Formats: sequence, C-alpha cells, structure tokens
Amino acid sequence: MLLGRFPSMLDFRSAIALVAMGLALGSCGDGGPTASEPEALVTNHKSDTGLQEADLGPLTYQFDPDALTAADVEIAIPPEYEASQLATKLIPRERARLLGQLACTYGQSGQTSECNAAQEIGLAIAYLPRPVAEYRQAFENERLDRVELDGVDGFSFTAQAEGSGTEYHFFGLEDRTILLARQFNDSVTPDAEEAMGDVIHSLSESLDRRIDATD
Repeated sequence: MLLGRFPSMLDFRSAIALVAMGLALGSCGDGGPTASEPEALVTNHKSDTGLQEADLGPLTYQFDPDALTAADVEIAIPPEYEASQLATKLIPRERARLLGQLACTYGQSGQTSECNAAQEIGLAIAYLPRPVAEYRQAFENERLDRVELDGVDGFSFTAQAEGSGTEYHFFGLEDRTILLARQFNDSVTPDAEEAMGDVIHSLSESLDRRIDATD
C-alpha cells in the first residue's frame, strides 16, 4: 500500500481546509476497531433550497441531488480493513448513472466490470461506534496527518496507488467517531469536488450548532 497525498490537492483536502486546520492530536485508548451492527445513518428530505438533508447521528448535512447521488455501502475501516460499517456514499451524478451497467474498470486489472457504489469515486460518510482515540491507536506507527473539523480533533490517512485510492478523515464526537472517506481517481471533476466540499461545509455548520448548544 502506497501512502501519501494524491495529486489534485484542490479536492477533498481543500474542502477540509475550509473548515479544518492542523492541530496536535493526542492518542490514547486500547485496541483497534471491531465490527459492529450496521446502523442506519440517513433520513432524507428536501429543504427549501432544494438540497437533500440527511442525518448523521446527532448531526445533519446537506448535498445537492443534481450533483451527487446517495447510496448505502459497507465501508471497511483501516488499517486492518477487517471491521466494516454502514455508510452513505455520495457519488457524482454522472458516475451514479452507470451503476449496475457493465461499463466500469476498477483497480489495475483493466477488466470491465459492473459499476457498483462500493468501488465508485465519491464521499462516504459514517458514524462509527467507538471513540476516535481507539481508531487512532490501531494505526500504531503509520504516517498520519493532523486535522480539525470546526474545533474537533481528528486525523487523516491516505491509501493510494497508481493515481487512485481513498483518503480517510476521522473526527471525534463525544464517545463516537465521524468518518469521511473520499474515494478518488483521475476522473473526478471540479464540479464534483465542489459539491463534496459543500457537503463537508454543511456538516461542519451542524457540528458548530451542536457545540454552541452544549456550551
């Protein structure tokens, strides 16, 4: 597994940068992630602005249904990838139209296969059952980046090879963890990047409201 930054930094990391800055992150806790029962994450309804609204635990976020399509997926949690969690994946609309068709090439095999949400590019959002420190501990000596989402500490891990991969952002929320996982390759368009950035911004605003309400 090749770790590092993917080439286009005006994408997911730039979106995080609108609401995130590097902070020191303490690590504590024992053990790594374990499998858990899938948890329903999303209750969708249209807002007055035409954006789709969805729930993530105690938080909410919005996305543009004209730019992104939501799909339920199981996401494997790094670094072991043995535990999985139900997530909502927001897939660029032009790619989502291909789902179910024999029209996609994933990985390095070069073989055409059925397009599926789990392997498509997009932004997956999950509400993990354990504290962020426990997920951080599982990485041991892996190279991680420090990040923050509206004052909430977190860390970032990127797995990539041959121009594609996934960037994972973990943020602590009380005794649970928010996971944002962006799956990318060279085909991601600027419009899709902007739409995913707007999703992250709306999640940050929801987090800010929750923090204000508990102060």
